Amino acid sequence: MKFFLIGITGKMGSGKSLFSSFFKKKGIPVYCSDKRGKILMNQTKIIKKNVIKHFGKDSYKKEKINTTYLSKIVFNNSSALKLLCSIVHPWISIDFKNWISSVQKKTLYVIKESAILFESGSYKECDIIITVTSSVENMIERIIKRDNLNENQIINRLKNQISNKKREKKSHFIINNYSSATFLQKKADIIHKLLENLYKNQYGKRR
Repeated sequence: MKFFLIGITGKMGSGKSLFSSFFKKKGIPVYCSDKRGKILMNQTKIIKKNVIKHFGKDSYKKEKINTTYLSKIVFNNSSALKLLCSIVHPWISIDFKNWISSVQKKTLYVIKESAILFESGSYKECDIIITVTSSVENMIERIIKRDNLNENQIINRLKNQISNKKREKKSHFIINNYSSATFLQKKADIIHKLLENLYKNQYGKRR
């Protein structure tokens, strides 16, 4: 059965996960690459072996990925981030294919949410790409509330992520998250309707 693959991306703290959640409430399957990546890093022996090989034994603590240690390395060094992506992404790709085969018959489109949609090359698989943006001040405020990080740490991490300008050049929709959750929900409603109409025009009536 035909379906659209929608990619949702954005810098950390941009609000992409909240935006994706509004589609999930509509019954649209959402695959969160960041969350699944952490699960796979804990469960897949070959990933663990290669992460320890390149980043040291401290990458894991009590058999679980040591995100505090690893984040300090990869979010302050773009080469280290690329290396980590090269270790984990092939397994995320396999995991995503297995996931999508179980949901594609139930929906008009599915969503792949990923902070590194472009860095990993996953954007090439997407029919439509949505970038969620926000001001640096708003992103910092959200991350401080969510994570145990100080402002300097957040700024360094944001600097090592692909710029919004580069994201926007390859995106079909830009969602400026400068307002409220209600604003994001309305944008999700609009895009959902557009995708339903696009599917109808391209593939016929809704299944």
